[in-house]
Amino acid sequence: MDKIRVEVSAMVNPTEDQEKVGRAIANIFPNVRLAEEGLGNGSALLRGSSEGLEALDRLKSLIGAERIRSAAKAILSSSKIGNALEFHLHKQAAFAGKISFSQPFGESPLGPISVRVECDDPDALIEWLTEPAARGSEGRSGSG
Repeated sequence: MDKIRVEVSAMVNPTEDQEKVGRAIANIFPNVRLAEEGLGNGSALLRGSSEGLEALDRLKSLIGAERIRSAAKAILSSSKIGNALEFHLHKQAAFAGKISFSQPFGESPLGPISVRVECDDPDALIEWLTEPAARGSEGRSGSG
């Protein structure tokens, strides 16, 4: 997986705190620098991007920690569009530091976080995101 570009965006509705929406994105994508685009009527769009696999480290970690690898693999596999993955995350869950995949409309009342990941090999990226943790770090129960 040579070239990877991660783009994220989320609508900030007039009833939302822009800082909280930014924090929700940063909880999942800490390497993405966000910029605001005013849309009028008190709404804004937060948008940002990052390059490289490390932009997805936190997403990978959360998928493993929440034990949703097989569900994530199915959702990500169905999100392939050419050499990209396009999926949506529930904004409130992200604010709580959790992963919850969402539909683009209707499922999240304040709108989702939209994610687009462009890469050379989407299938290899999906495998990497959903593979079990490195040998020796999963399943340890402490002293025994």
